[in-house]
Amino acid sequence: MQAQAIIEALKRAQQSGISITTETLDDYGLGGVECEKCGNTGTIIKKSADGSLYARECECMNKRRYLKRLRESGLADIFPRYTFEKYETPDTVRKKAKEKALLYCEAEPAWFYVSGRSGSGKSHLCAAICSRLIEKQEVYYMSWRDESVKLKAEVMDTEQYEKHIKKLKTVSCLYIDDFLKGSESDADIRLAFEILNARYANTKLRTVISSEWDIKDVLERDEALGGRIYERSRGYLLQAPDDNWRLR
Repeated sequence: MQAQAIIEALKRAQQSGISITTETLDDYGLGGVECEKCGNTGTIIKKSADGSLYARECECMNKRRYLKRLRESGLADIFPRYTFEKYETPDTVRKKAKEKALLYCEAEPAWFYVSGRSGSGKSHLCAAICSRLIEKQEVYYMSWRDESVKLKAEVMDTEQYEKHIKKLKTVSCLYIDDFLKGSESDADIRLAFEILNARYANTKLRTVISSEWDIKDVLERDEALGGRIYERSRGYLLQAPDDNWRLR
């Protein structure tokens, strides 16, 4: 909803002697915040000394946009459990991994790739990164095992496929969890390359990846795919500890 549109509506209402109230932002996916300052419109209308109306965006819009990004990211249920504060560092490897992840959040857009066995804490670290990034930009969570199956099923429906994959290619920050887990067919490699090659070409996009595949394994399976990951993740290629944190 544009502030200028609200002003025009108010002007027309004043001229006709009708009193109106602006609608809430629920229909725009920006609900979930109660604000007395703007009456949940996201816009504060003021009158200047000459009697003309002007508008400014309410401060509550920053929080509204954050909550909207969180809901759309697919990470709303994960973030409360996986934060930097809850990421324990009982050993040097985990301590350095956390430090590197924190640095990544403040650095220029790049890729972050962490590999390791199940339960090693790699997903926790990636989710913690995304919980920081989503405060300022759009983040989308992709469970490779689930979403790759859907995409491969949609490949014969060109319109649906393109609509689905466009999000993965263009979102400001894409978090791919369990990359290539349980799938290493030619179709999976082609899908991975299509998504990551598009993101590789745009240096403004962030890509965060957790995988049981070491970067060397990816390079051996497909050099073009592994080479792109390696180049973009340089400086942020991590190997998680070999123990299963869930069993400690």
